[in-house]
Amino acid sequence: MNKKNSYKNKGLLLDTSFLLPILGFKTSEKIMKVFPRLDKYELYYNDLSILEALWKIVKKIRGTKEEIERIAEGIKAINETLKHVPINEKAVRNAIEMYQLGHRDLIDNLIYSTALYNGIKLLTIDAKLIEFIEENKLPKHAIITPEEI
Repeated sequence: MNKKNSYKNKGLLLDTSFLLPILGFKTSEKIMKVFPRLDKYELYYNDLSILEALWKIVKKIRGTKEEIERIAEGIKAINETLKHVPINEKAVRNAIEMYQLGHRDLIDNLIYSTALYNGIKLLTIDAKLIEFIEENKLPKHAIITPEEI
């Protein structure tokens, strides 16, 4: 079985917002309510989402030993319970094309493109990204929202 086919049709790449609770940080009720329904999916993460989550977190914390330990434990949990999906060259090409079309969040472009070119869906609540994908007639089959789970 080749690497691409090893990803299941029921695979979900968790967008950054869905990693925040694992890292010990509160997020919206909309995100929290979907977690019990994720057990029927194979869950994936990307290093870019971890980086983006850390950017958000460091703006809010004081940097206490307890906070840092909670984040480190969350990273460990992500590494042990979710599957890693890397960025490939097709995702990079697509992300840059999206940027040139006007979606200026390169991180979001790369995360979406990684899901698209690995045959999994990006679980996201990013309305701007979804709107951009729809307006530009990009493949929407690579996106899923909490309401669709």
